[in-house]
Amino acid sequence: MFRRASITLITQAILFSAAVVVAGQGKSYAQSDTDDVKAAVDAYHAALSALDAAKMGAMWAHDDSVMDIEPNDKAISLGWDAVKKNFDTEFANLAELKLMQTDGPHIQVKGDTAWSTGIANATTLHPKGGPVLTNVQTFETDVFQKRDGKWLLVSHTALRVPQ
Repeated sequence: MFRRASITLITQAILFSAAVVVAGQGKSYAQSDTDDVKAAVDAYHAALSALDAAKMGAMWAHDDSVMDIEPNDKAISLGWDAVKKNFDTEFANLAELKLMQTDGPHIQVKGDTAWSTGIANATTLHPKGGPVLTNVQTFETDVFQKRDGKWLLVSHTALRVPQ
């Protein structure tokens, strides 16, 4: 009887340990994806701050489904060509752009899709027609898809925080 109870207890301990290991691996994987998305958000802000179109291009999926809305936009840029044109135009009109995340990013990952929300402070210097310095807080929402092991932007929305 004692032997049977011992075998049952050992079996339960092994099954419990296996369940913890499997659950831990799932958590580690999800945390790794969350960290990768955070790194993508940070890289996106760095590319914007550097006014670097090549770095921006590497961050985005290049297809007709991507979209972008910036604080000064009057229309949605839909498709990679329109998104790229939007950034090229914005970068050509800025001497400087500094972004600082003030809240977030708040990241959720579900399979090969992730989204991030937060608030960023954007300080811009416009050289055309004399230097104009603006300081704007924006609500940001980014949607990423994991493609070939890399998190790529498929949607970015930045809207001014009402004053």
